[in-house]
Amino acid sequence: MSKRYYVISYDISDDKKREMMAKLLERYGVRVQKSVFECYVDEKLIIEIKRKASSIIDMETDSVRFYLLCKRCVETIEFIGKTPSLEEGEIDII
Repeated sequence: MSKRYYVISYDISDDKKREMMAKLLERYGVRVQKSVFECYVDEKLIIEIKRKASSIIDMETDSVRFYLLCKRCVETIEFIGKTPSLEEGEIDII
C-alpha cells in the first residue's frame, strides 16, 4: 500500500482532549506548528487516525482537518524560519 502525504490540523477547546490529539498525531507524523502535523502514511493508517481522532473530539465544538497533498504539491512546500519537516520514508509505523 503506498503512502501519501497529509497535513492534519485541529481546533480543540478542551486542554485534555487537545493534548490527547497531539499525542495521537505525534505517533504518526511531525508537529510543524502547535496544532498542525505533517504525516506520511498509507490508507490503512489514515483511516485509523480518523477513527481515533473522532473518538477524542467533541463533535459539536471541535474539528480536525485532513489535507491530502499530491506529490507535486509536497515538492512546492515553502517555509520561512525554523520548522521540522517530514521527508518521505522518514517515519515508519510498526
